[in-house]
Amino acid sequence: MPISTQISLIPETDVTLRPTMGHHAHAAFLSILKKSNPEVAEAVHAHAAQKPFTVSPLIGKMEKRGNLRHIRAGTECKLRFTFLDDELFQHFGKAFLTLTMPPIQLGQAVFQVRQMVSHATEERSWGKSETYAELVEAAKPDTRMSFRFYSPTAFRRMTPRGQETRNEAYVDLLRCYQSWVNKWNAFAPIKFDKTEILAFIDEYGQVTSINTESRKLDFGKHIEVGWVGTCACVFYPEDSLDEHLLRTANCLAAFAFYCGTGYKTTMGMGQTRRI
Repeated sequence: MPISTQISLIPETDVTLRPTMGHHAHAAFLSILKKSNPEVAEAVHAHAAQKPFTVSPLIGKMEKRGNLRHIRAGTECKLRFTFLDDELFQHFGKAFLTLTMPPIQLGQAVFQVRQMVSHATEERSWGKSETYAELVEAAKPDTRMSFRFYSPTAFRRMTPRGQETRNEAYVDLLRCYQSWVNKWNAFAPIKFDKTEILAFIDEYGQVTSINTESRKLDFGKHIEVGWVGTCACVFYPEDSLDEHLLRTANCLAAFAFYCGTGYKTTMGMGQTRRI
């Protein structure tokens, strides 16, 4: 079951952080999971292919001080974690249900957890859960879609021998769907025909508008570049569209909320939502 949970947290003292904390949020996620089940944490960390979770950057009011960000004590901040496997969520949630609310450490800064929400509290809530079957059943044959990329998003170019080269920081509808269907087929009990759906996207899908900007993420030892902003697409001609494949395209568009898009989604990149 795809689950999106939002954690509210506050620093007890003033803290100064790097502007990009995704890799620290990733480490915090594994640390919390380790408290519940060390074996599961190790397995998730060692998994080389598709990861069953995503992590957002730290969200909150920050004062810019040179290349750093300052957060005053008591300022409410948020982190979002998504799970593509409900069993993993159960292990993660156990740390909050059976243990004292564990503090979350981001770099050298320590935050106290106020609450964890994994259900929709409002229409645009980031806390939400749906089964894979519900995502399939709810998919409509819409021919127009729009997306917002909330954190820097990029794809990794691979050489013919499978070696990574560099990021491609521009909207590519086919690569977006490739990212989503790969995650779906890795964790959903209902599999989609990847070749069929990508051929459908390639032939009938077209980006109609893009309003994005490039943004850098400093991970300490290296910098990643991605895009943030919105894009819209359309599938046409309508009288030539296979309804089943169109519904599949809509289903994957909704699934992007949980799986993110592209590269380093477990370190804060690629946070995506259909709008």
